Amino acid sequence: MALSNIEKHYNKHPEDLRLLRRHGIVEFETTMHHLHRFLQTGQTMLDIGAGTGRYTSALMAEGYSVKAVELVRRNIDVFLKREPTADVVQGDARNMPFIPTASADVTLLLGPLYHLIGDDEKLKALNEARRVTKPGGIIFVAYLMNEYSILTYCFDEERIGDFLARGIVDKDYHLHVQEGELYDYVRLEDIDRLNAKAGLERVTIFSPDGAADYMRTRLNQMSDETFAHFIEYQKCISERPDLIGAGSHVVDVVRCPEAPKQSAADDNL
Repeated sequence: MALSNIEKHYNKHPEDLRLLRRHGIVEFETTMHHLHRFLQTGQTMLDIGAGTGRYTSALMAEGYSVKAVELVRRNIDVFLKREPTADVVQGDARNMPFIPTASADVTLLLGPLYHLIGDDEKLKALNEARRVTKPGGIIFVAYLMNEYSILTYCFDEERIGDFLARGIVDKDYHLHVQEGELYDYVRLEDIDRLNAKAGLERVTIFSPDGAADYMRTRLNQMSDETFAHFIEYQKCISERPDLIGAGSHVVDVVRCPEAPKQSAADDNL
């Protein structure tokens, strides 16, 4: 999709505010819960598609060395205003020649695949994340889920008939968006297919938000105590296979193979 569309979106919908709202807090706290299962003291991290640095800042505060890559200039400016010492560079997740091969113990890819339409574009980002991650290292990959969009956009806004007629939604109720759209949506079998093509092995997969995006209004009405219980509930049920694909996002935790993936630049050295 056109990069200007992504920039326009994040200029209008600031990412720094999303993760501070209650549905975003559920997503953040659940993701951090799972990150802490894999992180070890002294590890080097790479945050690709870092947004305004919510995860990078939290990990820096815990003492981790984190390099951030972000496409949108506004997000970088907001990030550096809050964290002047952050190591952040502007770049595209699909092509990061400025990041050395096998340089990160843990890599976060928690946003770019939302905006990359189709397998080919997603694979560029997955292959690049694999290249920059050390052999045996871990990548956290976030996706937007098909059913959330079908329910909240196609049915709730009564677009389903039109989308079926135009082939945007197929007979199995899978969305097929075109280049130029802002978001792409997947099912679990699509993620499995991408992993096979990228040569990545799943360690676990979890839903960072579960029902939170469906319950935004109710979350905001909850007492602080009840909301704290909701966060713990989501952490507890986040890996249940009967619930993973029903939320708005999933995070796939994958391991890189022992042999690093070389870039074209490396081949020419």
